[in-house]
Amino acid sequence: MSNIRYTYRIKSILSWIILWEIVFWGIYFGVVSLFASSGKLSEDNGLIYKSPESLYLLIGIIPIIGTYIYRIFKHNNTVKHIHIRVMKSVLQPVSSFSSFIRYIFFRNAFALLIIAVSLPIFGTKKVSGTSETLELVVALDISNSMNTHDISKKISRLEIAKRALVQLVNNLHGEKIGLCLFAHNAFVQLPITRDYSAAKLFIKEIESGMISHQGTNIDQALIVSNSMFSKEKTTKGIILVTDGENHEESPDQILSEIKNSTIQLSVLGIGTVHGGLIPKHPYRPELGYKTDATGKSVLSKLNKPFLQGIAKKGGGKASVSSSEFPNLSALLTQINQMKRTKIDTLEFETKQERYQFPLLLSLVFWIAYITWSKRYLGLLDNLVKKK
Repeated sequence: MSNIRYTYRIKSILSWIILWEIVFWGIYFGVVSLFASSGKLSEDNGLIYKSPESLYLLIGIIPIIGTYIYRIFKHNNTVKHIHIRVMKSVLQPVSSFSSFIRYIFFRNAFALLIIAVSLPIFGTKKVSGTSETLELVVALDISNSMNTHDISKKISRLEIAKRALVQLVNNLHGEKIGLCLFAHNAFVQLPITRDYSAAKLFIKEIESGMISHQGTNIDQALIVSNSMFSKEKTTKGIILVTDGENHEESPDQILSEIKNSTIQLSVLGIGTVHGGLIPKHPYRPELGYKTDATGKSVLSKLNKPFLQGIAKKGGGKASVSSSEFPNLSALLTQINQMKRTKIDTLEFETKQERYQFPLLLSLVFWIAYITWSKRYLGLLDNLVKKK
């Protein structure tokens, strides 16, 4: 009967709590160090947390400890005011060690759940997968006619086209893109790349003055665009952005080649059918407008039939925009409908999530906490004393 206790050993419990915090975190960081020494962790694939802000919830261990200690103090204080005879008939014996073990189950379940929620990541694993690839080349008309302000008095066709291209880049997801600028001649402004930030930077710097010899040579634009593609077996597409004026030879031959190849053509027309005058200087309309040999002002109009003809000969589709903020839904739909080439040989390394281990241990401790009952009371105390 001397072993029966109705109060908890507070000093012992406090010592166990402190000791367990040291042991728990020592084991946790010890496991991490063990992986590091085995070479599974390095500077490049060391321990990180996908949701590190969740670790702040570990502060919840403090109120858990406080609540546990408060209940023990409250119990002991209540027992002190009960007569010994009443105590034996009313109260059940308590076990400090068994109580501490149940607390450990609850505390560990909580701590490990928070660690799992923070999504620890360390080490890498090789993953093989399938990737869909697409190469796009934008051939942009920067001839003088693109400086016409027929859509808006404040902004030219070229600026509207640039706005549309930035919008296009913002809607890309993994596709490669390149830029070809043309007037009488054509040149590569940006080779095919996935660097969308660089693409938008290059687009913003485009001006009609980049080509001194003016005119509109769509044939040359398509030839240069066609030469920009890689030799990889990927789906390829050309997006021709122009107002439809063509001052050079017919692009029938290159369009036939495009139609017979795997290259898919999309045409985006910028301008209005009523047209507008072409300024002598793109940013100073007060200097007047361009005139022909007879001294008559040159009127530039969107040549919609010509654009539709180009698209048809190249096996593609044409869309026209006469808005300051072009609606690219039709063009984006065409891009999404392009047949993508699948590459099945990709193999790459990816960070490996390790939340499964703390989550499983948390579940084990939760089950232990729930199933631990009074019939185990004093069992561990007796085992300890026998040793």
